[in-house]
Amino acid sequence: MKQSLFALSAGAVLCALSASSALAEGYTIKLGGIYIDPRATSSSLKGTLPVYQGAYLGNINVNGGTRLEVQPKSTVMFSIERPLSDRWSAELVLGVPPEHDVKLRAPNPELSALSAEAGTPLGNAKVAGTTQKLQRNNGEVVATVKQAAPTLFFNYQLAEPGAALRPFIGVGINYTRFKATSNDVGNKLYSDGKVRIDLTDSYGLAFQTGVSYRIDRNWSINAGWATAAVKNKLTIRTDHSEQKAIYRFHPSAFSMSVGYTF
Repeated sequence: MKQSLFALSAGAVLCALSASSALAEGYTIKLGGIYIDPRATSSSLKGTLPVYQGAYLGNINVNGGTRLEVQPKSTVMFSIERPLSDRWSAELVLGVPPEHDVKLRAPNPELSALSAEAGTPLGNAKVAGTTQKLQRNNGEVVATVKQAAPTLFFNYQLAEPGAALRPFIGVGINYTRFKATSNDVGNKLYSDGKVRIDLTDSYGLAFQTGVSYRIDRNWSINAGWATAAVKNKLTIRTDHSEQKAIYRFHPSAFSMSVGYTF
C-alpha cells in the first residue's frame, strides 16, 4: 500500500513538473538552508520497562508521565519549480535529511509493579528505583531520528507577472519517512539488549508562504515558512519490553535560498 501511495505521489510530481504551459516556460532551481522546529512531543509512553540488577528481574508498567521530544535542526534544502501559468507554479521541495536529537521528558513517571520473571510481584522499591532512573535522565538526549520529507506544493503568486518582488502562498502534500536510533544513554535506560525503535511513515497536507525577489532574468533570492500535518506511531521494543506512543508534528520550517531560472 505504501509503495502504491508513493508511486502515485511521484507520478503527480512528474506530471506537474513536466507540464507545458502556453503562458510560461522554464524551471527555477533553489538552493539554501532551512531551520526545522518539529514542535513534536509524543503522547505518554504506555507499556512495560524491564528491571535489571545484574540479571533480568521482570517488568514494570509504564502508565504515563514519560514522553519523547524531538529537537530543532538546520539542514540544506533545495527545490525545483515549474510555472504552470502567469500566477501558478508547481514546486517539489527536497533537502538533506536532518538528524534530530530526541530528549526524554520524564519529570514525574507514572509506574506500577507488574510481575517478576518467576511470577513474584516486583516490590515498591523496584518501582521507586526505576522512577529515579528515569528522573535522573529527564532532559537527556536518548535517541536520534532522521527524517526525509519531500513535499509537493502548488504556489500562487500574489504580485503581477514581471514584478521583481512576488509574495506567494502554496498548498500541497507532504510525505515523511523516519528512521530512529537509540544512543548509549537510551540503551542504558533499558539494559535489555538492543533497543529497536519503529516509526510509521506519514502523508499529510502542507502549507507554505514566502516571497521571491528577482535580481535579474536568471537569479533570485527567496525566503519562506512552511508547515505540514505529520502524524505517526512510535513503538520501542527490547528483548522483554515494549512501549507505544503517537507523535503529532506541526513543524515550523524557515528557509532562505538562492534561485536560478533557466
